[in-house]
Parts: sequence; C-alpha cells; structure tokens
Amino acid sequence: MHGIALPEGLAGRLIGLEGARNFRDFGGYAVSGGGRIRRGRLYRSNRLSKLTAADLDRLATLDVTTIFDLRARREREADPTVWTDPASITHVFRPGHKRRLVDMALDYPPTAAGAQALMHDFYAEMPTAMGETFGAIIRHVADGAAPCVIHCSAGKDRTGVAVALLLAALGVDRAEIAVDYAFTSAIPGRQAGDMARAVVRTGGDEEFRRRYPPEAIAAMMAADPGYIAAAFDAVARGHGTISAYLASIGVDDEVVARLRARLVEQD
Repeated sequence: MHGIALPEGLAGRLIGLEGARNFRDFGGYAVSGGGRIRRGRLYRSNRLSKLTAADLDRLATLDVTTIFDLRARREREADPTVWTDPASITHVFRPGHKRRLVDMALDYPPTAAGAQALMHDFYAEMPTAMGETFGAIIRHVADGAAPCVIHCSAGKDRTGVAVALLLAALGVDRAEIAVDYAFTSAIPGRQAGDMARAVVRTGGDEEFRRRYPPEAIAAMMAADPGYIAAAFDAVARGHGTISAYLASIGVDDEVVARLRARLVEQD
C-alpha cells in the first residue's frame, strides 16, 4: 500500500477497540545499536470519544499513565475523551494545527495531485509549527510518562509526526517508521470519519467540502509514506540531522539517553 509492503503480523499491534480502531502499540521496533523498543509502553490512537464499555475494560488492562491529546480546543470540546481513569494524566497542547490544514487547502488545486501537494507541505510545516509540543511529549516519556497514548482525531497526521519523531529519537530506522505510519491506511473502518470530523470541528467544513472532490479527500486521508518523508526532509533542510532538530526542541543527548534507557530492551 502506497509503495510499502506491510509485514505480516503488523495487525497484532492493534488493541482491538470498537470505538478507537486506530489504537495500537508502536513498540517492538529494532533500534540502532541493538535492542528493541519495549512492547506495552507506547500506544497511538485516533480520538477516544466513542469508547464502549468493553473498550474501557480492555484499556484498564494496559495500565496507561499518560494521555497526550494533540487535538485543537474545538475538537476536544466537541468530542471529549470518555476514558477517565483517575490513574492517568492527560496533557493537551496548543495549537492543534489542524486549522492550518484547512486554511492551506484553499491555495491548492482541488484535485488528487493538489491534495497530495497540500499534505506534503502540511507535513513539512509540522516539525517547526508543533516542535514545542513534540519536544514536550518526548521529554515527558523520557521522564517516565509511560505506558502512554499519543492521539489526535484521526491518529494519522499530528499523531503520525509525533510518533515518527519519538521513534527516530529512539533510533528506529526510517523505513520502519514509514511502515508504522502507513499501517493506518490498512486498518478497516479507520480514520476517514474522524478526519472529516476534525475538519468540521475546526470550522472549515462547508468551504472545504465544496472545494475538494472525493478523490482529493481520499488523498488527504491516506497514510502515504511520502507525507511522513516530507516531515523528515524538512527536518534535514532546516537542521541537517535529526539529532540537531531534536536538540532544537529540547531533546538533547541526555534526554535521548534517558528515553532509550527506559524503553529499549535487548533482544
């Protein structure tokens, strides 16, 4: 899918929640220097506002201590998280950045190719526009905020870049990061409705829908590995290396060392 062969067994990362189809474990990947990320420590998801009673029972077994909610205020107010485990701390961040996508969309041709160009540029902006947020998440995790969940509305764009940068900090190969990102497109019943709701909740519904035909919307909803590559390419242009970028957002070598000490286990 989208130029990447998804390995067998990837579906085993899904937790199987009816109300959050994109909730999955993103540990288990090999890291540079040896070892793998511990499973059961890092999760990613779409919105957590439609969880069923059975979902909540399943989540209770994960012992999650921290939820990182990347949604904008209007998204959070319209679709509040129903997971209220008193043992978990929720961190919310501003800005949500989804509104910027709606604004940018007006400057691109209303075609599939135009939508792909839009998404490439949107992803290229995120490391800078949301750098403070991404740095805060990584530092929290390095300080012990795990098991944790990182999520937005669809669990693809904002979450995708946050997860990609966290995996990069841990030393995961770019090809593996692209596989993890692309898996979102392979999930049955996943984020199409959630992404549409995110657009509605950030105030861009009518004009956005009038302008973009279904094939263009489909291009925006896809977890195309070219999109996540655009984020890394922007990091390279602006900072040269991922380490230099991470340092610029407050994730220096000492933070990375603590992060790896907490999350990497030897094979």
